[in-house]
Amino acid sequence: MFPFRKRVLTVFLISLLACTSRKTVTPAQTEPALIRLEAEVGSLSGVEIAHSVAGFSGTGYVTGFDDATDQLTLSFNATAGLYELAIGYSAPSGDKGVDFQVNDEKASSTLTQNTGFGVAKTGKFRVREGQNTVTFFRGWGYFSIDYLQLTPTTVAAPAKPSKALVDPQATASTKALFSYLVDQYGSKVISGQQDDVEYVLEKTGKEPAIGSFDLMDYSPSRVQNGAIPQRSSEACMAWARKGEGRGIISLLWHWNAPTDLIDQAPDKLWWSGFYTRATTFDLAATLADPQGERYQLLLRDIDTIAGELKKFQTADIPVLWRPLHEASGGWFWWGARGAGPFKELWRLLHDRLTNHHQLHNLIWVYTATDSIHPDWYPGDSYVDVVGLDIYTDPTASLSGNWTNAQRAFAGKKLVTLSESGNLPNPDLIRNLGTWWSWFSVWTGGDFIKKQSVEQLKAVYTDKDVITRDELPNWRHTPSSGRKTVAGH
Repeated sequence: MFPFRKRVLTVFLISLLACTSRKTVTPAQTEPALIRLEAEVGSLSGVEIAHSVAGFSGTGYVTGFDDATDQLTLSFNATAGLYELAIGYSAPSGDKGVDFQVNDEKASSTLTQNTGFGVAKTGKFRVREGQNTVTFFRGWGYFSIDYLQLTPTTVAAPAKPSKALVDPQATASTKALFSYLVDQYGSKVISGQQDDVEYVLEKTGKEPAIGSFDLMDYSPSRVQNGAIPQRSSEACMAWARKGEGRGIISLLWHWNAPTDLIDQAPDKLWWSGFYTRATTFDLAATLADPQGERYQLLLRDIDTIAGELKKFQTADIPVLWRPLHEASGGWFWWGARGAGPFKELWRLLHDRLTNHHQLHNLIWVYTATDSIHPDWYPGDSYVDVVGLDIYTDPTASLSGNWTNAQRAFAGKKLVTLSESGNLPNPDLIRNLGTWWSWFSVWTGGDFIKKQSVEQLKAVYTDKDVITRDELPNWRHTPSSGRKTVAGH
């Protein structure tokens, strides 16, 4: 009797343990998987399905993005996670900008010209669990969408470039500043502000680490019309030297055309002479005639600005120097005649300042628009840092812009947000790995002063945003890889 009861009890306990074990097993969590959606299955508004261009996938592609209200919406279910978004597209009539929205986040990208269908990687996006939507808008129009693909991905720190500057004779402090920039790249973002540095300090109690200022009013054709700099070179140097002298200077130059200003109301007056619309100055023709009067005026202007830059060198102040910005946009005269004349002008400027004027305190920053156009790049021997000037919706993560620049330079150059219409979001920077070397928000009521004070404080007190009080003595900071930022 007792052996029988023992056997029964043993069987009961084994069954109980098995049931308990089954009850506590947690189903494996679903891993994010590749998602591919053919455009023709989406919701269409003002656009249509077409089949005439060969090479599409699925049963067709969506085209007809030419009115402001045109859009294509694709809905899908997904496992929450980080995905890289790619677009299958056709853009036969030149590069095209496309605007789109992933759930609530607005974004944009450039579709490079092709004759059939190609693929554009547009950045990384956080996708939520369950239902999601991607909506494509007109953007620049006149492109076609073949499919959308989302591939699970991870965040990776950007590759760090060499610390060697393009100027082998760079001053010791210039080399030290660049070394510091490289050390911080991929783990911190340095704060910067165009002109309104005092406003940021007033509202946040923190000061930008980089003060960005403009040599615009030193252009001889502006001086001839009575222009006076709103902030002189001496005032910029005073800002850099105050306190412990650790403030970093960035300078750009809205170069008023040397001559041929139209000077007509309402939008072609002399003071807007850096715009293509306000001058008939022909860069290509000028460069083709080195003995001509206009070429000599070109050199005169460069020599004038060299005089201002020499003040900074004499004071041992390195300069993040970003001349001839946004050339590929064509709205400034130095980009109006195409990539060839622009690159020739860049190299002339580089040679004139570096070799003729012996300026060795410059870190050369090539500034594109919101995306990199390789045809416009002056060359690795003339550029230390690549900047993007991005004016877009405040919800945009800028991941696509970052991805475009990283793909173009593959770690050869630092990449920075040299101008922005809005403050960057530190959480998005961390989550998406968009570690800009620095950022600089544009000046005035439509830009920095339009940001909420709460947001401004949040950015300037973020643990990964370096403010002026957190800068080390970068002139003497060893490149040891150790932490150099106070409090972090």
